[in-house]
Order: sequence, then C-alpha cells, then structure tokens
Amino acid sequence: MATTFLEPGGDAVFDVQNAGGTGQFWDSVSAGVSIATDFVHGGHIKSLKCLHGSGGSKIIKRGILASAGSRSSFYIYINAYPSATNVIAAFTDEGSGGFELKITTAGVLQLARWDTDAQIGSNGPTLSTGIWYRISFAYTITSTTVNEARVFVNSTLAISATNSTIGGTGSTALYLGLVQTDTTGDLRISDVYTDSSTNLLDTGDIWVTAKRPVSNGTTNGFTTQVGTGGSGYGTGHAPQINERPISTTNAWRMVGAGSAVTEEYNIEAKNVGDIDISAATIVDWAGWASMFSFVGETVQMILNGANVAQAITNAQVIYTKFKGSTTYPSGTGADIGIITDTSLTTVELDECGVMVAFIPIYPAAWASQTITQPFIGNDIQMV
Repeated sequence: MATTFLEPGGDAVFDVQNAGGTGQFWDSVSAGVSIATDFVHGGHIKSLKCLHGSGGSKIIKRGILASAGSRSSFYIYINAYPSATNVIAAFTDEGSGGFELKITTAGVLQLARWDTDAQIGSNGPTLSTGIWYRISFAYTITSTTVNEARVFVNSTLAISATNSTIGGTGSTALYLGLVQTDTTGDLRISDVYTDSSTNLLDTGDIWVTAKRPVSNGTTNGFTTQVGTGGSGYGTGHAPQINERPISTTNAWRMVGAGSAVTEEYNIEAKNVGDIDISAATIVDWAGWASMFSFVGETVQMILNGANVAQAITNAQVIYTKFKGSTTYPSGTGADIGIITDTSLTTVELDECGVMVAFIPIYPAAWASQTITQPFIGNDIQMV
C-alpha cells in the first residue's frame, strides 16, 4: 500500500488553483471553489469552500486511484444542503467507469454509479448541517459486475455494495465538492487522503497538516535572493520559501556553473505550527516544492536526507513526493529541499514544505462518555 495524495484543505499554500496557477496540488479547480476561514476543521487555518458556480464547484485530482483498489478519506462540512441531489465525491475514469457519493436535499448519503447516477444499495446516514464528518470510501473493481464498494462515516460502515452493475472498470480520478451543475449548495472540504490499499477497510481517522520550513539546513547554496520580502517567520533563507499564501515574488536562486548545488531546510517541530501532532500516530508524510529552471533539468528533492529525482521545466509548478514513512523528519539539516544537477542554467525555489497524514489522540475520558461538547472546532460528534 502506498499513499497517493495528501492535501490539508488549503493550509499548505493558502491557495487553490488550476494547474498552471500557483497552487497546483489539484489538477482542476472550478470557479466556485475558494479558500475559506469561516468553517475549518480542528486546528486548521483554512478549508476548501465549494459554493455552487458555473460548471459545478469541484476540485479534481487525477492519476491517484486505481481499479485494482483504492481508498479515500476526507472531512466534509455542509453549510447548506444542495437544492437537488448532487454528487459530493466521485471515483472515476472521467468516462463511464467508477462510483460516486451523493447527498439529497435532506442530507441523506447515497452510493451511485458514475455514468447514470443510479443509486446502488440502500440509503446511508443523514448528514446534518454544521458538523464536520469524515467520509471514507474503499473499493475494488474487477469488471462491470464484479466489484465491491464500502462507505464509512466517522469510521462506521454506512453503505456496502457487492457486485453492482456499473458503467466501466476505470477509476483514476478523485472529484470532491458540488460536482454536478444544476443545484445550489455550500460545502467545506478538509484533510484529503488517498492510498492504494485493496483491503476495503476504513482508513482510520486521518487528518492532514502542513509543516513549514523554519531554518536553514546543513547546506544552503542558493545565494541569489529574489525579492526583498518574506513571511517574517523563521530564520535564514526560510522566510522567502515558507510564505502563505504561496508567492513567486520572494525566492532563492542559484545560477548554474557546472556543479550540483544544495538548498535544504529544517521544518517545524511536531508541536510547532498549525496543529500539535506530538502525541499523534503518523501515517505518512510528503515533501513538496514549488520551483522552476530556465532550462529543463532533473533535480533531487530532499526528504529527510533521502533524494528523489524530479524533472523540472521553465514553468513554475508544485511537485510532491511521498516519503512512505511513519517517522517524522529528524530536524538534523535535511528535512526538505532540493539539489540541482550540473546544468548551466538557473534554478529557482519559490516555496516548499511538508504535509503530514496523522491520526490524532483524543482525550481518554471520551471512551466512557457521551460527548456533547465538540472537539476543537466542532471536529467530531460522538453519541
């Protein structure tokens, strides 16, 4: 099993745009999607707002799911029900294949086939407005009549379907939001996680948080500063590459002279930043970097001292690499960064950071109590 996607819900870069913009964790973003601060999950700073707009109000990430089996977990907050039944999540090849999750005008959760919107199985639970719910979806597809799908809400199995008739076997893209175009509605999305597991089990209560570079690492060989400002947070080169919202105005560059050059950083400690994860169970983490080169080359992205090759071009793009580790970056000088190759060109690092998937620890007293006081920011509901 491997992690295939992480996104806190806007916290990493305080931005959400189509590829070609500056916040490309998502491949496609509708006009009705924006960064919000009104309803956020837990200690998060932002959430993704999906408000009905022309062409629907959805975010899409492609190439992260597989018919052989995938799981996805995300938190959703319904501020206003759709005015007609609408799709809030889809797991599809963007043709005829795959599944979708829908909610009715009363908030009833339903499983359906992607190509016809026809419901599969019985109704799931009713999702109330004003509450953060975690929805997890696990599936495998062998054929259009041999498949399994399971929907979990707050870790409880809500809908299960075996060998349903669906339109196709493909499933590569994740859609979230108000996917269809013919209704109004108002949602928030947070803590998005996907993996390649085929076990059809709930992922567990996975949250995703952003951690920012705060100090120079062992080597900081990018000696040309771009711009004169920065975030004002951290030391050394960090304030120019840890800005939120993401910025290309301030950065660090190197001008290639035929040798490989390293630019690396230490990130925030577990208990520093948006969410204290000191007691949490880490599921995985990913490093990301927003960068470009005047002429294409292959850099090495640094993840806790290990190098992963990444080809870059003259287009500013965010690149993400998954560590595949439950161990937090060590803070010994190489948590996140890049190493250029020996090309005679200029490389610019605009921003970088880490996203951590984790399972939080809740107060032990909750195990024997009925909780009426919501956890941080109305995160969960236990009854």
